Amino acid sequence: MRSTIHRASLCLLAVLLLESGCAVCPLGTPPAARAPIPGATRVLSWGKPQLLFSGPSLVWAYTRVAAGPPGSAFILFSHATTGTEPPISAALYASRYLAATDTWAPEQLLQSQPGLLLQSNLAADEQGNAMVVWLQQTPAGNTFFSSRFSAATGQWSAALQLTFPVDDTPTMRLVMSPVGDALFVWTTLCKTLCRPAEHRVMAMRYSAANDRWIQPPVPLNSARDTVSYWPAAALDANGNALVQWQQADSRNIPVIRGTGFNADKLQWCSDATLSRTNYGQATTPAIAMDASGNALAVWTQRFATLTGDEMQGIDARRYDRASNDWQPAARIDSHIPDYGGMFNPSMVVATNTGDALAGWLYIPHPPPLTGAAEGRVYSAAKQDWDIRPRFDHSTDPNNPRLGGTVLGGFPVLASDPAGDQVAFWAQSDKTAWASYRYPPGLFRAPQQLQSAPGAAVDAITGAIELGGNATAVWVETTVEGQTLWVSRAR
Repeated sequence: MRSTIHRASLCLLAVLLLESGCAVCPLGTPPAARAPIPGATRVLSWGKPQLLFSGPSLVWAYTRVAAGPPGSAFILFSHATTGTEPPISAALYASRYLAATDTWAPEQLLQSQPGLLLQSNLAADEQGNAMVVWLQQTPAGNTFFSSRFSAATGQWSAALQLTFPVDDTPTMRLVMSPVGDALFVWTTLCKTLCRPAEHRVMAMRYSAANDRWIQPPVPLNSARDTVSYWPAAALDANGNALVQWQQADSRNIPVIRGTGFNADKLQWCSDATLSRTNYGQATTPAIAMDASGNALAVWTQRFATLTGDEMQGIDARRYDRASNDWQPAARIDSHIPDYGGMFNPSMVVATNTGDALAGWLYIPHPPPLTGAAEGRVYSAAKQDWDIRPRFDHSTDPNNPRLGGTVLGGFPVLASDPAGDQVAFWAQSDKTAWASYRYPPGLFRAPQQLQSAPGAAVDAITGAIELGGNATAVWVETTVEGQTLWVSRAR
C-alpha cells in the first residue's frame, strides 16, 4: 500500500510540474452559461472584391483568415523573396480589418529573421485578440515561432521562438478559446533529442491570464513507434481541451487517437483510440466545441460493404459534457451506389446552440463522374445529423449528388454563435464560390466571388465574425500575375 501511494504521489507531482497524463481523466469544470450572442440581423450580401496585394511571388499555401467580434477580422499571407530562382525564402504578413474606416490595415511583417516558411496557423478569440504560429527554416533547423495581436494595444508582438528546432516538417493546428487561451498541437518525428527516434504528438498551451506560453511542450501520444499526422483540437472558455490525431495502430492501419486536458487539474488524460477498430483506416480528424463544452468530431472512415467492396465515408462522435465522455461513433455519410469516397472533412459549430456543420470533398468511383463539395448538418435539438447540403455550383440534373462537368473543391466552413454558416470552395473550373445558411433553413444559392471574369482561382478561405459578417480571401492568377483579394459579406 505504501508503495502504491508513493507511486501515485510521484505521478501527481509530474502532472503538476509537466502537465503529463497519469490516468484516464474527464475534462474539468464546464463553462458557465452565457447569454446567447446575436447573429446576423439580415440576409447578407457579398461586397465588391478588394485588392489587397499583387506580385508574382505570392504564396497561397500560407493564407489564413480568422474573425472575432463584429468588425474584427485578420488575414495572414506570405510571398517569396524575389531575386533567386526558385525563391529561397518567404515573408509572413498579417493585416486586420479596420471597421471604423471599412479598410484593411497595411500589412505587417511578422518574421524577425529570414528563412523559408514551412507552415502557418492563425486563430482569434471573441475579444478581438489573435495568435499566429509558424514554422520556418533557420540556421539551427526548422523552428516554431509565434506572434500575438492584442486588441487592447492594436499591435502584434515581436516574434517569439517557441521550441528547439524540430527534425521534420510537422503537421500542426492552433486554436484559441473564447477568452484568449490558446493551444498549439503538432506532430513530429523526434530524432535529435530522442533515442530511439519517436513519432510524437506535442502540445503547448498559452495562458491569457499570464500572457505566456506554458513550457515545456508535452507529448500526448503513448505509442510513439508509428507515424502520426493531422492534429485537431478544440478549447472551451475554462481552458479544457480535446485533441485528436491520426496514427497507425498495431496493424499498421491509421486510426483516430485522442486525449483531453483537464484545466482544473492541469492534467493531460491518457490517449485512447476513438475510431472504430473493426473497420479500415481512419484519417484526417476535425473537431469543434460549443459554448457549453460539448464537442463534435468527424473523420474519414474506410470500410467494406456486404458485397466486399471498399469505400470511404464519414464517421462522427459527440463528446457529451454532462457525462464527460464520448458517445459511440456513427457513420454520417457514405454513398454505396458508386463506391466513392469522402476526403478531408472540416467542422464548425454554432456555440449558442450546438448545431454544427461538417463538410468534405466527395469523389465518386469510377470516373468520369466529377464529385462534389458537400456536407451534413447536425441538429442539437434532435441530437442527430440532419440535412445533407450540396455546396458547389455545377450539378447533374439527373443526379445532383454526382455533379456535372465541374469538380467541387474542399469546402472551408465557418459559423457564428447563432448558427449563421458559410461554406467557401474553389472548383476545378478555377472559380471561387460562397454559400450562406441562415437558421433555420437550407443553404442559399452559391455566389461567385472573383473580381473579374477569366481570373483563375485555385483555393479560397474565409471566416465569420460573431455578429454574422463574413470575410472571404482568395488568390487570383491572370496573365499579369497573382493578386490577393478579399470580400466581406454584411
